[in-house]
Amino acid sequence: MASRRRIGVAADARHGPAAHARDVTVALLGSPTRTNVRLAFAWRQLGIDARVLWPRDALEMLSPGDTAIGRLDVRPALDGVEPGLESLDELRSRGVRLLNTPDAILACHDKLATARLLDDAAVPHPRTVHVEPGRPLPRLHVPCVVKPRFGSWGQDVLRARTSEELGRILELVAGRPWWNAHGAIVQELVADARRDVRVVVAGDRVVAAAERVAGLDEWRTNVTLGGRVVQTELAPQHAALALDAARAVGIDFAGVDLLPQAGGWTVLELNGAVDFDEKYALPGRDPYGEILEGLGIAAPELAHVRARQDEIERSIDMTKTLHGEPVRSGDEIVITGHTVGDAPRTAVILEVLGGLGTERFHVRWEDGHESIYFPGTDALIRRPEHKPAKRARSTPA
Repeated sequence: MASRRRIGVAADARHGPAAHARDVTVALLGSPTRTNVRLAFAWRQLGIDARVLWPRDALEMLSPGDTAIGRLDVRPALDGVEPGLESLDELRSRGVRLLNTPDAILACHDKLATARLLDDAAVPHPRTVHVEPGRPLPRLHVPCVVKPRFGSWGQDVLRARTSEELGRILELVAGRPWWNAHGAIVQELVADARRDVRVVVAGDRVVAAAERVAGLDEWRTNVTLGGRVVQTELAPQHAALALDAARAVGIDFAGVDLLPQAGGWTVLELNGAVDFDEKYALPGRDPYGEILEGLGIAAPELAHVRARQDEIERSIDMTKTLHGEPVRSGDEIVITGHTVGDAPRTAVILEVLGGLGTERFHVRWEDGHESIYFPGTDALIRRPEHKPAKRARSTPA
Protein backbone atom coordinates (compact mmCIF):
# COMPACT_ATOMS: atom_id res chain seq x y z
CA MET A 1 0.00 0.00 0.00
CA ALA A 2 1.26 3.44 -0.89
CA SER A 3 2.33 5.66 1.98
CA ARG A 4 -0.56 7.51 3.46
CA ARG A 5 -1.03 11.16 2.60
CA ARG A 6 -2.14 13.73 5.15
CA ILE A 7 -4.48 16.66 4.88
CA GLY A 8 -2.59 19.80 5.76
CA VAL A 9 -4.26 22.53 7.79
CA ALA A 10 -3.83 25.97 6.23
CA ALA A 11 -1.43 28.42 7.83
CA ASP A 12 -3.07 31.27 9.74
CA ALA A 13 -1.46 34.71 9.55
CA ARG A 14 -2.29 35.37 13.18
CA HIS A 15 -1.09 32.10 14.66
CA GLY A 16 1.67 31.08 12.27
CA PRO A 17 1.94 27.79 10.37
CA ALA A 18 -0.38 24.97 11.33
CA ALA A 19 1.09 22.79 14.02
CA HIS A 20 -0.66 19.59 13.11
CA ALA A 21 -2.45 17.70 10.36
CA ARG A 22 -5.52 15.53 10.46
CA ASP A 23 -5.97 12.13 8.88
CA VAL A 24 -8.80 11.46 6.48
CA THR A 25 -11.52 9.83 8.55
CA VAL A 26 -14.61 9.83 6.32
CA ALA A 27 -14.58 9.51 2.52
CA LEU A 28 -17.50 9.66 0.11
CA LEU A 29 -16.47 7.43 -2.78
CA GLY A 30 -17.81 8.63 -6.11
CA SER A 31 -18.04 11.64 -8.39
CA PRO A 32 -17.90 15.16 -6.88
CA THR A 33 -21.65 15.69 -7.33
CA ARG A 34 -23.43 18.58 -5.66
CA THR A 35 -24.78 16.25 -2.98
CA ASN A 36 -21.39 14.73 -2.21
CA VAL A 37 -19.79 18.18 -2.00
CA ARG A 38 -22.61 19.37 0.29
CA LEU A 39 -22.14 16.38 2.57
CA ALA A 40 -18.38 16.84 2.83
CA PHE A 41 -18.77 20.58 3.45
CA ALA A 42 -21.43 20.16 6.14
CA TRP A 43 -19.52 17.39 7.91
CA ARG A 44 -16.38 19.53 8.05
CA GLN A 45 -18.42 22.14 9.89
CA LEU A 46 -19.15 19.43 12.44
CA GLY A 47 -15.46 18.73 13.03
CA ILE A 48 -15.03 15.77 10.67
CA ASP A 49 -12.27 15.55 8.09
CA ALA A 50 -14.44 14.53 5.13
CA ARG A 51 -13.48 14.16 1.48
CA VAL A 52 -14.97 13.15 -1.84
CA LEU A 53 -12.62 10.61 -3.43
CA TRP A 54 -12.46 8.39 -6.44
CA PRO A 55 -12.36 4.79 -5.17
CA ARG A 56 -8.88 4.31 -6.66
CA ASP A 57 -7.56 7.31 -4.73
CA ALA A 58 -9.16 6.01 -1.56
CA LEU A 59 -6.92 2.92 -1.77
CA GLU A 60 -3.91 5.21 -1.36
CA MET A 61 -5.36 7.48 1.30
CA LEU A 62 -7.48 5.41 3.68
CA SER A 63 -6.28 3.12 6.46
CA PRO A 64 -7.88 0.83 9.05
CA GLY A 65 -10.15 2.87 11.29
CA ASP A 66 -11.27 5.23 8.53
CA THR A 67 -14.80 5.12 7.11
CA ALA A 68 -15.63 4.88 3.40
CA ILE A 69 -19.16 5.40 2.07
CA GLY A 70 -19.81 3.99 -1.39
CA ARG A 71 -21.64 6.56 -3.51
CA LEU A 72 -21.06 5.18 -7.01
CA ASP A 73 -23.83 6.14 -9.40
CA VAL A 74 -25.15 4.77 -12.67
CA ARG A 75 -22.92 5.40 -15.69
CA PRO A 76 -24.08 8.14 -18.09
CA ALA A 77 -24.67 5.49 -20.77
CA LEU A 78 -27.13 3.71 -18.39
CA ASP A 79 -25.33 0.41 -18.95
CA GLY A 80 -24.09 -0.27 -15.42
CA VAL A 81 -22.51 1.29 -12.34
CA GLU A 82 -19.57 3.71 -12.32
CA PRO A 83 -16.16 2.01 -12.05
CA GLY A 84 -14.71 1.34 -8.62
CA LEU A 85 -16.74 -1.47 -7.02
CA GLU A 86 -13.66 -3.69 -6.79
CA SER A 87 -11.83 -0.92 -4.92
CA LEU A 88 -14.58 -0.92 -2.29
CA ASP A 89 -14.02 -4.62 -1.66
CA GLU A 90 -10.26 -3.99 -1.38
CA LEU A 91 -10.79 -1.20 1.16
CA ARG A 92 -12.95 -3.46 3.30
CA SER A 93 -10.33 -6.22 3.21
CA ARG A 94 -7.76 -3.70 4.50
CA GLY A 95 -9.79 -2.86 7.57
CA VAL A 96 -11.50 0.31 6.38
CA ARG A 97 -15.07 0.53 7.64
CA LEU A 98 -17.20 0.31 4.51
CA LEU A 99 -20.78 1.55 4.27
CA ASN A 100 -22.79 0.82 1.11
CA THR A 101 -21.07 -2.37 -0.01
CA PRO A 102 -20.69 -3.27 -3.70
CA ASP A 103 -23.53 -5.83 -3.44
CA ALA A 104 -25.82 -3.23 -1.88
CA ILE A 105 -24.96 -0.58 -4.49
CA LEU A 106 -25.68 -3.05 -7.29
CA ALA A 107 -28.93 -4.11 -5.62
CA CYS A 108 -30.07 -0.46 -5.62
CA HIS A 109 -29.05 0.46 -9.16
CA ASP A 110 -30.06 -2.80 -10.85
CA LYS A 111 -33.85 -2.48 -10.93
CA LEU A 112 -34.33 -6.18 -11.63
CA ALA A 113 -32.27 -7.09 -8.55
CA THR A 114 -34.20 -4.48 -6.53
CA ALA A 115 -37.52 -6.02 -7.54
CA ARG A 116 -36.42 -9.55 -6.63
CA LEU A 117 -35.09 -8.51 -3.22
CA LEU A 118 -38.21 -6.50 -2.40
CA ASP A 119 -40.30 -9.50 -3.44
CA ASP A 120 -38.32 -11.78 -1.13
CA ALA A 121 -38.86 -9.36 1.77
CA ALA A 122 -42.58 -8.89 0.97
CA VAL A 123 -42.07 -5.13 0.49
CA PRO A 124 -44.70 -3.69 -1.88
CA HIS A 125 -43.41 -2.48 -5.25
CA PRO A 126 -44.66 -2.37 -8.86
CA ARG A 127 -44.96 -5.66 -10.74
CA THR A 128 -41.71 -5.90 -12.76
CA VAL A 129 -40.90 -7.85 -15.93
CA HIS A 130 -37.48 -8.18 -17.59
CA VAL A 131 -37.44 -7.85 -21.38
CA GLU A 132 -34.25 -9.07 -23.08
CA PRO A 133 -32.88 -8.66 -26.61
CA GLY A 134 -33.20 -11.74 -28.79
CA ARG A 135 -35.72 -13.46 -26.50
CA PRO A 136 -39.50 -13.81 -26.85
CA LEU A 137 -41.50 -11.09 -25.14
CA PRO A 138 -43.17 -12.14 -21.91
CA ARG A 139 -46.77 -11.20 -21.36
CA LEU A 140 -46.90 -7.45 -20.74
CA HIS A 141 -49.83 -5.49 -19.35
CA VAL A 142 -50.68 -1.85 -20.06
CA PRO A 143 -50.57 0.83 -18.89
CA CYS A 144 -46.92 0.36 -17.99
CA VAL A 145 -43.52 2.05 -17.82
CA VAL A 146 -40.44 0.97 -19.79
CA LYS A 147 -37.06 1.90 -18.31
CA PRO A 148 -33.38 0.86 -18.44
CA ARG A 149 -32.37 -1.89 -16.05
CA PHE A 150 -29.73 0.57 -14.77
CA GLY A 151 -31.19 4.05 -14.91
CA SER A 152 -31.32 7.45 -13.29
CA TRP A 153 -32.37 11.10 -13.82
CA GLY A 154 -35.59 9.92 -15.52
CA GLN A 155 -33.61 9.32 -18.71
CA ASP A 156 -35.23 6.90 -21.18
CA VAL A 157 -38.13 6.24 -18.78
CA LEU A 158 -41.15 5.96 -21.10
CA ARG A 159 -44.86 5.48 -20.42
CA ALA A 160 -47.14 3.28 -22.53
CA ARG A 161 -50.91 3.56 -22.15
CA THR A 162 -51.82 1.13 -24.92
CA SER A 163 -50.36 -2.01 -26.49
CA GLU A 164 -49.60 -0.03 -29.64
CA GLU A 165 -47.63 2.56 -27.65
CA LEU A 166 -45.76 -0.23 -25.88
CA GLY A 167 -44.77 -1.78 -29.20
CA ARG A 168 -43.44 1.54 -30.51
CA ILE A 169 -41.49 2.14 -27.29
CA LEU A 170 -39.86 -1.29 -27.40
CA GLU A 171 -38.83 -0.64 -31.00
CA LEU A 172 -37.36 2.71 -29.93
CA VAL A 173 -35.32 1.39 -26.97
CA ALA A 174 -33.99 -1.49 -29.08
CA GLY A 175 -31.65 1.11 -30.58
CA ARG A 176 -30.27 2.22 -27.22
CA PRO A 177 -26.79 0.94 -26.19
CA TRP A 178 -28.06 -0.05 -22.73
CA TRP A 179 -30.66 -2.34 -24.32
CA ASN A 180 -28.00 -4.65 -25.79
CA ALA A 181 -26.15 -4.75 -22.46
CA HIS A 182 -29.02 -5.56 -20.09
CA GLY A 183 -32.39 -5.36 -21.81
CA ALA A 184 -35.19 -3.29 -20.30
CA ILE A 185 -37.50 -3.31 -17.30
CA VAL A 186 -41.26 -3.07 -17.80
CA GLN A 187 -43.22 -2.10 -14.68
CA GLU A 188 -46.90 -1.62 -14.07
CA LEU A 189 -47.94 2.03 -14.03
CA VAL A 190 -48.83 2.52 -10.39
CA ALA A 191 -50.59 5.85 -10.64
CA ASP A 192 -50.64 9.02 -12.70
CA ALA A 193 -50.44 11.14 -9.56
CA ARG A 194 -47.41 13.11 -10.88
CA ARG A 195 -45.94 13.11 -7.37
CA ASP A 196 -43.88 10.87 -5.15
CA VAL A 197 -42.03 11.04 -1.82
CA ARG A 198 -38.25 10.68 -1.68
CA VAL A 199 -37.05 9.39 1.68
CA VAL A 200 -33.36 9.43 2.64
CA VAL A 201 -32.33 6.60 4.97
CA ALA A 202 -29.09 6.37 6.98
CA GLY A 203 -28.64 3.25 9.06
CA ASP A 204 -31.79 2.56 11.05
CA ARG A 205 -33.33 6.01 10.72
CA VAL A 206 -35.00 8.32 8.22
CA VAL A 207 -32.91 11.49 8.01
CA ALA A 208 -34.66 13.51 5.29
CA ALA A 209 -37.73 13.40 3.07
CA ALA A 210 -39.69 15.58 0.68
CA GLU A 211 -42.47 15.34 -1.83
CA ARG A 212 -41.53 15.74 -5.49
CA VAL A 213 -44.08 17.14 -7.94
CA ALA A 214 -43.71 16.74 -11.71
CA GLY A 215 -43.15 19.81 -13.85
CA LEU A 216 -45.58 21.25 -16.37
CA ASP A 217 -46.48 18.80 -19.16
CA GLU A 218 -44.42 16.09 -17.46
CA TRP A 219 -45.42 12.97 -15.50
CA ARG A 220 -41.98 12.07 -14.14
CA THR A 221 -41.02 13.78 -10.88
CA ASN A 222 -37.25 14.01 -11.46
CA VAL A 223 -35.85 17.44 -10.61
CA THR A 224 -33.63 17.15 -13.70
CA LEU A 225 -36.85 17.08 -15.74
CA GLY A 226 -38.34 20.16 -14.10
CA GLY A 227 -39.86 18.57 -10.99
CA ARG A 228 -40.05 20.65 -7.82
CA VAL A 229 -39.37 19.69 -4.22
CA VAL A 230 -42.01 20.39 -1.55
CA GLN A 231 -41.41 20.05 2.17
CA THR A 232 -43.50 17.33 3.76
CA GLU A 233 -44.39 15.86 7.13
CA LEU A 234 -43.36 12.22 6.83
CA ALA A 235 -46.03 9.81 8.01
CA PRO A 236 -44.85 6.91 10.23
CA GLN A 237 -45.97 4.32 7.66
CA HIS A 238 -43.85 6.03 4.97
CA ALA A 239 -40.78 5.95 7.21
CA ALA A 240 -41.35 2.29 8.08
CA LEU A 241 -41.77 1.34 4.41
CA ALA A 242 -38.56 3.15 3.40
CA LEU A 243 -36.60 1.44 6.18
CA ASP A 244 -38.00 -1.96 5.19
CA ALA A 245 -36.88 -1.36 1.59
CA ALA A 246 -33.36 -0.33 2.62
CA ARG A 247 -33.02 -3.40 4.84
CA ALA A 248 -34.26 -5.64 2.03
CA VAL A 249 -31.42 -4.60 -0.29
CA GLY A 250 -28.83 -4.26 2.50
CA ILE A 251 -27.97 -0.59 1.87
CA ASP A 252 -26.72 1.70 4.66
CA PHE A 253 -27.26 5.14 3.11
CA ALA A 254 -29.69 5.60 0.23
CA GLY A 255 -32.79 7.23 -1.13
CA VAL A 256 -36.11 5.40 -1.34
CA ASP A 257 -38.79 6.72 -3.70
CA LEU A 258 -42.39 5.99 -2.66
CA LEU A 259 -45.54 6.24 -4.78
CA PRO A 260 -49.19 6.44 -3.68
CA GLN A 261 -51.12 3.29 -4.58
CA ALA A 262 -54.79 2.51 -3.91
CA GLY A 263 -54.99 3.99 -0.46
CA GLY A 264 -51.45 3.01 0.49
CA TRP A 265 -47.88 3.43 -0.69
CA THR A 266 -45.44 1.32 -2.69
CA VAL A 267 -41.66 1.42 -3.22
CA LEU A 268 -40.78 2.58 -6.72
CA GLU A 269 -36.98 2.32 -6.52
CA LEU A 270 -33.86 2.87 -4.42
CA ASN A 271 -30.79 4.96 -5.19
CA GLY A 272 -27.41 4.24 -3.61
CA ALA A 273 -26.06 7.66 -4.69
CA VAL A 274 -29.19 9.63 -3.89
CA ASP A 275 -29.21 13.37 -4.60
CA PHE A 276 -30.83 15.69 -2.08
CA ASP A 277 -30.28 19.05 -0.40
CA GLU A 278 -31.67 21.26 2.38
CA LYS A 279 -35.12 21.27 0.76
CA TYR A 280 -35.42 17.66 1.91
CA ALA A 281 -34.82 18.53 5.58
CA LEU A 282 -37.67 17.46 7.85
CA PRO A 283 -39.11 20.30 9.95
CA GLY A 284 -36.73 21.31 12.72
CA ARG A 285 -34.11 18.70 11.83
CA ASP A 286 -30.59 18.81 10.34
CA PRO A 287 -30.15 15.98 7.81
CA TYR A 288 -26.35 16.24 7.72
CA GLY A 289 -25.91 15.66 11.43
CA GLU A 290 -28.57 12.96 11.49
CA ILE A 291 -26.85 11.07 8.67
CA LEU A 292 -23.70 10.87 10.79
CA GLU A 293 -25.67 9.68 13.80
CA GLY A 294 -27.55 7.10 11.74
CA LEU A 295 -24.30 5.74 10.30
CA GLY A 296 -22.56 5.68 13.67
CA ILE A 297 -19.94 8.29 12.76
CA ALA A 298 -18.81 10.41 15.71
CA ALA A 299 -18.74 14.16 15.01
CA PRO A 300 -16.75 16.26 17.54
CA GLU A 301 -18.91 19.37 17.07
CA LEU A 302 -22.28 17.76 16.40
CA ALA A 303 -23.73 18.88 19.71
CA HIS A 304 -22.54 22.48 19.25
CA VAL A 305 -22.27 23.35 15.56
CA ARG A 306 -24.80 23.20 12.73
CA ALA A 307 -23.77 23.98 9.16
CA ARG A 308 -24.88 27.46 8.05
CA GLN A 309 -27.44 26.95 5.30
CA ASP A 310 -26.60 30.17 3.44
CA GLU A 311 -22.90 29.27 3.33
CA ILE A 312 -23.67 25.80 2.02
CA GLU A 313 -25.94 27.27 -0.64
CA ARG A 314 -23.20 29.69 -1.76
CA SER A 315 -20.70 26.85 -1.95
CA ILE A 316 -22.77 24.78 -4.39
CA ASP A 317 -24.68 27.35 -6.48
CA MET A 318 -24.82 26.16 -10.08
CA THR A 319 -22.24 27.60 -12.46
CA LYS A 320 -23.84 27.43 -15.88
CA THR A 321 -22.20 30.15 -17.93
CA LEU A 322 -18.76 31.10 -19.12
CA HIS A 323 -18.30 34.88 -18.99
CA GLY A 324 -22.05 35.23 -19.56
CA GLU A 325 -22.14 32.75 -22.45
CA PRO A 326 -23.79 29.32 -22.24
CA VAL A 327 -21.46 26.44 -21.47
CA ARG A 328 -20.99 24.08 -24.41
CA SER A 329 -19.43 20.76 -25.29
CA GLY A 330 -15.64 20.94 -25.25
CA ASP A 331 -15.45 23.40 -22.37
CA GLU A 332 -13.44 22.29 -19.35
CA ILE A 333 -14.36 22.17 -15.67
CA VAL A 334 -11.58 22.63 -13.14
CA ILE A 335 -12.51 21.85 -9.53
CA THR A 336 -10.29 23.50 -6.98
CA GLY A 337 -9.16 21.56 -3.92
CA HIS A 338 -11.38 21.87 -0.87
CA THR A 339 -8.48 21.57 1.56
CA VAL A 340 -4.81 22.54 1.40
CA GLY A 341 -3.05 19.68 -0.33
CA ASP A 342 -6.05 18.65 -2.45
CA ALA A 343 -5.12 18.42 -6.13
CA PRO A 344 -7.48 20.11 -8.60
CA ARG A 345 -9.57 17.88 -10.87
CA THR A 346 -10.26 18.55 -14.53
CA ALA A 347 -13.09 17.32 -16.73
CA VAL A 348 -14.13 17.94 -20.33
CA ILE A 349 -17.83 18.61 -20.93
CA LEU A 350 -19.10 16.05 -23.43
CA GLU A 351 -22.74 17.11 -23.38
CA VAL A 352 -24.97 19.71 -21.71
CA LEU A 353 -28.09 17.94 -20.43
CA GLY A 354 -31.40 19.26 -19.14
CA GLY A 355 -33.23 22.49 -19.77
CA LEU A 356 -32.91 26.00 -18.42
CA GLY A 357 -32.60 25.87 -14.63
CA THR A 358 -31.98 22.12 -14.51
CA GLU A 359 -28.72 21.89 -16.46
CA ARG A 360 -26.28 19.09 -15.74
CA PHE A 361 -23.19 18.00 -17.62
CA HIS A 362 -22.00 14.68 -18.99
CA VAL A 363 -18.25 14.96 -18.43
CA ARG A 364 -15.07 12.96 -18.87
CA TRP A 365 -12.49 13.34 -16.08
CA GLU A 366 -8.74 13.34 -16.60
CA ASP A 367 -8.55 9.63 -15.75
CA GLY A 368 -11.08 8.73 -18.48
CA HIS A 369 -13.95 8.20 -16.03
CA GLU A 370 -17.29 9.63 -17.22
CA SER A 371 -20.12 10.84 -15.00
CA ILE A 372 -23.01 13.25 -14.70
CA TYR A 373 -21.88 16.39 -12.88
CA PHE A 374 -23.63 19.40 -11.32
CA PRO A 375 -20.84 21.98 -10.74
CA GLY A 376 -20.79 24.40 -7.84
CA THR A 377 -18.88 27.61 -7.24
CA ASP A 378 -15.77 25.55 -6.50
CA ALA A 379 -15.72 24.78 -10.24
CA LEU A 380 -14.03 27.03 -12.76
CA ILE A 381 -15.29 26.62 -16.32
CA ARG A 382 -12.89 27.55 -19.05
CA ARG A 383 -12.83 27.32 -22.83
CA PRO A 384 -9.57 25.91 -24.21
CA GLU A 385 -7.89 27.93 -26.89
CA HIS A 386 -7.68 26.09 -30.18
CA LYS A 387 -4.62 27.27 -31.99
CA PRO A 388 -4.63 26.87 -35.76
CA ALA A 389 -2.44 24.06 -36.99
CA LYS A 390 0.90 25.14 -38.41
CA ARG A 391 1.19 24.83 -42.15
CA ALA A 392 3.88 22.55 -43.42
CA ARG A 393 6.65 24.40 -45.19
CA SER A 394 6.82 23.77 -48.91
CA THR A 395 9.93 21.96 -50.06
CA PRO A 396 11.84 23.68 -52.88
CA ALA A 397 11.77 21.72 -56.12
